[in-house]
Amino acid sequence: MWKYAGYAAPRSIVIPHLLTQRTKKGSFTIPPEQRRISSEEEQNLETSSRSLYLRFRGRKTPPIQGGELPTINTTLASFLKRSGIQFVRCWFQWNFFQKYLRHRELGPGLDLDDSYHFPLDDFVQKMNEAGITVIGVLGNGYSRFLPLDFQRVENLGEYLRRLSESSTAIVRHYKDRVKNWQIENEPNWWKAHYAGHWRRGSVWLDSDNQEPILRALYSVVRAESPDASIIINLEADSKTTDWRFYSKYCDVLGLDFYPNYKHPIPSDATMISDTAKLVKRSTGVPCFVIETGYPTGPKWLGYSEERQAKYIRSACEQAFTCDALSGLGWFRLSDTFWRSFPFHENYFGLLSKHGRPKLGWSEYLSQVRKAR
Repeated sequence: MWKYAGYAAPRSIVIPHLLTQRTKKGSFTIPPEQRRISSEEEQNLETSSRSLYLRFRGRKTPPIQGGELPTINTTLASFLKRSGIQFVRCWFQWNFFQKYLRHRELGPGLDLDDSYHFPLDDFVQKMNEAGITVIGVLGNGYSRFLPLDFQRVENLGEYLRRLSESSTAIVRHYKDRVKNWQIENEPNWWKAHYAGHWRRGSVWLDSDNQEPILRALYSVVRAESPDASIIINLEADSKTTDWRFYSKYCDVLGLDFYPNYKHPIPSDATMISDTAKLVKRSTGVPCFVIETGYPTGPKWLGYSEERQAKYIRSACEQAFTCDALSGLGWFRLSDTFWRSFPFHENYFGLLSKHGRPKLGWSEYLSQVRKAR
C-alpha cells in the first residue's frame, strides 16, 4: 500500500531481529490492456530505473508523489475493474495516519483540524468510483505499521488506549466509504509473526492479550460504523484453532490458507472446502477465504510460476463450488521491492515487482471468468 498512499517503503528484513536494510527503489508498471510485459523488458527496468514510475499504454509519468497519486490510483482501479476484481483488501496502517505518537493529529478528543490529510482518501475514492469494495485492515500490530516511536509493544494498557484513539479516528473518517473492516491480522499466528520480525514486543507472545485487543477494535467499529461488517482472519492450516472464540468478535471469519508454505509440492488446495464447512458448522458465521497463495520463488526451493498457476486453479475450483464460502481473496496482487523473511514471502504476487503478469495471473482471470 505504500506506493498507493504516497509513502516510501520501510526498511527490509534481512535477518529477523538482527539485520535490516534500506529498501531498494524500482519501477512498477500496471499492465496495459491486452499486453504483457516481457521478461526482457522487466530486466531492463531493473537495471535502468531507480525510481517509482507508472507506464500505461505507452505513456510514462514521473516518479509518483502526493500530487500524482490520482494517476496511479485511477489506473489501478481501472485495471482491477476490467480484470473482473470485485474487492481489494488493504492495510490502513497506523503510521500512515500518525507517523509518531508525539504527533497528536489523532490524539485525545480526535480534534482534527481541516489541514489534516488522510493519505488513503484518493485510493478509497478511486476504488469506490470503480465499484470495487474496500476491505480495510484496521489495527494490525506489525511493527512496520506502527508509529515510529511505538514499534515495540510492551505495555498492553498503553497500547489499547493508543490503538483505540487512532482506530476511532480512522473508522470515523471512512465510515461512509469503507463498510468492511478486518480487525488485526491472524491473531492465532502472532507468535509466528514475532519470530519473523513482523511484530516486536512481549505483548504478542501472550495469547491472553488477543481478546482485549480484538474487543477494543470490535468496539471501535461497532460504535463508529454500526452497519459495517467486521472480519477476523485466521491462519487456517492449523487444526487446533478455537473458531468459536474468535467468532464472538466478528460478523465474518476470514480463512488464510498457505498449504505450500513449507514445501512446494503438491500444489493443490483440497483442504479449503473441508475446512470452510467445518468452521461454518461450528460457528454459524459466514466464511471467506481472505488470503491464500503460492509463491513463485525462490526457485532453488522448488517454487515456480507453473506451480503457482496450478495452485490457483485448484483453489478457485474449491472455493467457487463450496456453499460454506462467500468469497475468495488472493495474497497478493504484486511482489514488491520491500523484502521480508522468510524468503518466499517475497514471491506471492500474481504480478512481479515490476508489474509483469505471471502465469498465475492469467489462470486467475480465467477462473474468475469461468465462474461467472
